[in-house]
Amino acid sequence: MARLSLVMACSHSPFLFTDPAIWNDIRAKRPLREDVPHDSVETNREKFDRCLKGFGALKSKVEEVRPDVLIIFGDDQLELFDYNNMPALGIFIGEGFEGYRTVAASTPSVPGAPKQRKPRTPEHWTKVKGHPELARQLLGGLMDRGFDMAFSQDLPNKDRGMGHAFMRPPHYITPQYDIPVVPIFVNCYYPPQPSARRCYQLGKAVGELIEESPLDLKVAVLGSGGLWHTPMAKDAYLNEEFDRETLEAIEAGDARRMAEHFDRGTPEGLTVGGTGETRNWICAAAAADGRPGKVVDYVPVYASPCGASFAYWERL
Repeated sequence: MARLSLVMACSHSPFLFTDPAIWNDIRAKRPLREDVPHDSVETNREKFDRCLKGFGALKSKVEEVRPDVLIIFGDDQLELFDYNNMPALGIFIGEGFEGYRTVAASTPSVPGAPKQRKPRTPEHWTKVKGHPELARQLLGGLMDRGFDMAFSQDLPNKDRGMGHAFMRPPHYITPQYDIPVVPIFVNCYYPPQPSARRCYQLGKAVGELIEESPLDLKVAVLGSGGLWHTPMAKDAYLNEEFDRETLEAIEAGDARRMAEHFDRGTPEGLTVGGTGETRNWICAAAAADGRPGKVVDYVPVYASPCGASFAYWERL
């Protein structure tokens, strides 16, 4: 029988893969609200180091558990899907995929200049195995439970590769990319989006299906993205209070509370930018619902602005 052995959640902001010495240069090109605090380069370096330690804590848990497969709840930002086909929920059931390890495009030196695609070299690009057998079991089980899932066996844009929500966190957590990955897509950006309540139900179902699977597997789950960030919105700011309530629910082991908090959240936080990626955290937390989680750190990255955080649930 399969076993849910580890659940994690982490941010995947490009700032976590960018030299903190230029964080404030990027900030200068963004329309932040005037009351967003301004960190020095030294403070930015300290915050970057805290984020790396957060990823390191998750990496240590993976090394301790040694899972056979990693399920990642993540979103797509017009990398695989577009307005010709924008599923609310989907799953990748193929043999494997490829993609950029970190940030797919370099930061332009001049505002408004086109981004330059990084070369598809081992430094930037990698292959990842899928787990079709488990993925197909999850697909069938979710359909039986009333989830109308989209699925794909291959990538529609192989040159661009798998979306960053699924590629960036493993760069730090499983840097060899040697654990098979099952991506589960959650529409976090483009309306109409699934409610957090529906995401809670999805994560709960995935956790149950893992435990019901006859496959002899140790399974880890990761929620990728968030927390609060609206970096390119006019008057962008960071609502740390909103994030803190999310993290308190994690420590209480109450994923339903996370979902309820999100669904009653302020409109600007949930419809603009990446705060919607908190849905991926809710999916992951729901797989471990009832078990208190450990919040490793919460780092307010004001240059973005983004609430970067790292958490895990163990001894499941």
